[in-house]
Amino acid sequence: MVTVTHDHSAHSLTVHVDRSKILSHGKPALGAMLLRLHMYRCTADAAACRAYYEELSEVRGEHLGWRETVLANKPAPMVFVQANTFLDQEGRVELREYEATVEGVIQSWAERGV
Repeated sequence: MVTVTHDHSAHSLTVHVDRSKILSHGKPALGAMLLRLHMYRCTADAAACRAYYEELSEVRGEHLGWRETVLANKPAPMVFVQANTFLDQEGRVELREYEATVEGVIQSWAERGV
């Protein structure tokens, strides 16, 4: 259902999903996994659940190379900068917007006078 193409030298990772197999293979597999987790939860079997989930989420072998490629291509975190409103000399409201950078966040807070 899923084919992963990894070009280590170009730092590219491509995941191909065969859409025709989502309902026939993917949905039953996901359903079985969720049912198993749900049964562990309902029976409060934390030890078995932890062992199962850690095995699912462990990164080893070929997947370590995939992880390195994904981390190498990780985009910069989004920066949210809130605009400020001020009254100008004539009493009109002025909106000041700032660049979406760390400096813009600092300038936004500094101009608030907080």
